[in-house]
Amino acid sequence: MTSWDRSRFIPWSRLQDVSAPEYENAKEHLYRKLNKEAAKEKEALSGNIQQGSTEFVPPEVQKKKSGLLRGVDYNTPDLIRSMAFGGSIGSITGAVFGFMDGMRTAGESPILKKASNMAKGKFLMQGTTRAAGVFGVFFAGFHSLKYGIKVAADPGIVWETIGASVVGIGALSIKPAMRANIPYAGMLIGMDIFSNYMRETQ
Repeated sequence: MTSWDRSRFIPWSRLQDVSAPEYENAKEHLYRKLNKEAAKEKEALSGNIQQGSTEFVPPEVQKKKSGLLRGVDYNTPDLIRSMAFGGSIGSITGAVFGFMDGMRTAGESPILKKASNMAKGKFLMQGTTRAAGVFGVFFAGFHSLKYGIKVAADPGIVWETIGASVVGIGALSIKPAMRANIPYAGMLIGMDIFSNYMRETQ
């Protein structure tokens, strides 16, 4: 390669390095330096290519495959969003469940049938508020568990849902007074599964 051909490959940002009085020697020195830098970059890039494959593997993906946590990177705002989403949906749905259950109980109870409208309203409000709180906490915990499993292993939405369901429903079944809420909790989880299915099929 002639001196003119080589000079065509010198970047504009490096022209100041060859403006010395010994122009030819400076230019040859810069050209050899650029060749070494290019060789180092090529060697660094080749280390990110899997052996026997042409697929490029980013460094952050390689880092996730080693160590104790093999899932996605933990992010506090993502965890807060998961908890807020679960808490809000659980509270709204729980309030509906509580109101419907309160209406059924008020219609079947001989005592409440004879009670005043104010007493019936207070009973319905208490049942609605209690159910909203229980299911808000339950669904917030459910989504937090799903996110924790995703950070730990990222096994996929199916296994994340199964793991969070087992732990969440198991926690409800510990206290006998909470076991009546298990069917409603199952309905909430079913709604979440349906929502994920619709989102993935779009």
